[in-house]
Amino acid sequence: MLTHFPEVFAYVRARLGELRGREEGVTAVEYALMVAIIALLLVGGFFTLFNVVQDRYGDVSDCLESGPLPEACSPPPAAP
Repeated sequence: MLTHFPEVFAYVRARLGELRGREEGVTAVEYALMVAIIALLLVGGFFTLFNVVQDRYGDVSDCLESGPLPEACSPPPAAP
């Protein structure tokens, strides 16, 4: 039984070496997922920021178009 131990040990060591080599592919996939998530968060943030800025410019445009009517130029309520 112990006569095959070096062969079995070499086989297991070779298989574990292959698994260790595959970890690089896994980390590449993990990095790709992280980049994709960060990109989605950035796109969502820019979209939200764009909408807020567009609304503010629309408020200023309405104020300028209304002329001397102070009701149209009231500042937006402060956030709590």
